[in-house]
Amino acid sequence: MGQKIKNSKLLYHLTSLSNIESILTNGLQPRATLKETFKDVAEQEIIEFRDKHKISNVIPFHFFSGTPFSGRVQKDNPNEEFVYLTLHRDTASSKNNNFKIFPTHPMHMNPLEVFDYEEGFKKIDWELMEKRDYSDFECKEVCMAECVCVHTKIESKVFHSIIVKNDETKKYIESLCQKLYKNNCKPKFFIDVQPWTFVGD
Repeated sequence: MGQKIKNSKLLYHLTSLSNIESILTNGLQPRATLKETFKDVAEQEIIEFRDKHKISNVIPFHFFSGTPFSGRVQKDNPNEEFVYLTLHRDTASSKNNNFKIFPTHPMHMNPLEVFDYEEGFKKIDWELMEKRDYSDFECKEVCMAECVCVHTKIESKVFHSIIVKNDETKKYIESLCQKLYKNNCKPKFFIDVQPWTFVGD
């Protein structure tokens, strides 16, 4: 048996590989502040919902990698390569960093309410999330609970790791880091090759 999602150490943000140079240069930013050149992989319905409810100014993370959102985005964009940016949960739970939690998919909440990290963490139905049964509507929505950063951006030095599909992508990101960072400015995140984390060909 693998580690329970509740007890895991990381948070996950899926993005297109085409965005990675911008992220490494400018930080991971909320949708509301992104330029048109940024590849947005979210569905139009959720984008419109976030805009309507004024939650486009947060940076969302999920509590595990293989969420329904992640699977759908990868299947809908078969020619796009993706990576996961991860944060350690200790970073998010620190009161100084002021991360918040939607304990289920924001569109599934009525009324929509976001909680401080500690309270939101307790409100998540972890047993239901652990089932990962996406044919069960309630389970599917809980699996898309979000931990969101309310800051203007997350600098790459804060990342725990970047998860990639193959060695070629790892080498590409390593070359970007060599180009973008000098000496002591080089971030300490790992670049992990985990092909099983992504939707297969």
